[in-house]
Amino acid sequence: MLTELAYIFLILAIATAIVWKSCHYLEEACHDLANCYGLPDSVKGSTVMAISSSFPELVTIILATGVHGDFELGLATIIGSAVFNILVIPGTSVFFRPGSLHAARNVLYREAQFYLISVLIVMLTLSFAVIYQPSTVQQFNGTLTGSLMILPLLFYGLYIYIQYQEVRDHSPKEKHPNCSALKSWGKLILCMLLVTLGVEMMIRMVIDLGEMFQTPSYFWGATILAAATSIPDLFVSIKAAQRTHSSASLTNAFGSNVFDLLVVLPAGVIIAGSVVFNYPRVIPMMMFLIFATVTFLVLARSSSELTNNNGKILLVLYAGFIVWMGTQYIGVGGPITANCSDSIGYQQLEINKPTQYG
Repeated sequence: MLTELAYIFLILAIATAIVWKSCHYLEEACHDLANCYGLPDSVKGSTVMAISSSFPELVTIILATGVHGDFELGLATIIGSAVFNILVIPGTSVFFRPGSLHAARNVLYREAQFYLISVLIVMLTLSFAVIYQPSTVQQFNGTLTGSLMILPLLFYGLYIYIQYQEVRDHSPKEKHPNCSALKSWGKLILCMLLVTLGVEMMIRMVIDLGEMFQTPSYFWGATILAAATSIPDLFVSIKAAQRTHSSASLTNAFGSNVFDLLVVLPAGVIIAGSVVFNYPRVIPMMMFLIFATVTFLVLARSSSELTNNNGKILLVLYAGFIVWMGTQYIGVGGPITANCSDSIGYQQLEINKPTQYG
């Protein structure tokens, strides 16, 4: 067993390195494209950089759902990654910049506002699934369909439109006459293919871990896979902080989470056709996500900056999240372990089946 475990973590380390390095060049390509099109600093972080750094999560839910038939693995990865992004990314980035991370109040308020609304919209969508399309297998479980995913997608369209309004009114201070958009697009596509390879390796190893320890895929997705796929987000924000781009460093975390919740999650559902999920298991994590976000805002908005002490608080809070997940897994915390094996079983059986509720 120790040999198998060592092999699994070796492959996970290699896959993480592939994803990290590929996303490094992916971020460079997106940075070049953003400069080519003259995007302002805050928009780079909240849209372009966030989408590029969230590509591992997008690939994760596509492969987990479409190839491995395990939607809950992808869902757990998205939520766990969102927690990682809001706590670990700003909490770590602050240590790589002299002094503290500063952000304009209006930028921080705008991004945080959209992000919190995004979380509420996802919770509302999940609630609609339980109320109007309940699962016939077990109580308090819902069926997500493509039609329910219209709401988060529409809201993301509104988010992009507002970002476009800022770009339209923005006059770039620096021009890049030698910028080659075609070359940057080619580099971007190649990096995306490499990220896909690395993520597939991660998913296979996480599934093996679940089988080895007889544990639900949801647990591993929310912890190991979420952290591994969020490494690119972390390095993007660290680089932005080192370049003294404080706004991009902070808004990247919000923008990445908005993309994950409003685009990545619907993508997995649309690919599957319809999926069944465990509502009592998902909502506590969503509530923790809101709590983490409010904590971050209280720390950052008090002086429009994030200090080293604030960063330590965020990192300790994430450690608490991991401990909480562990207690849930061993049965101390309650809802996440309720009927865990049964829910995974019927989820995989019902995935891709047309729902009888329309």
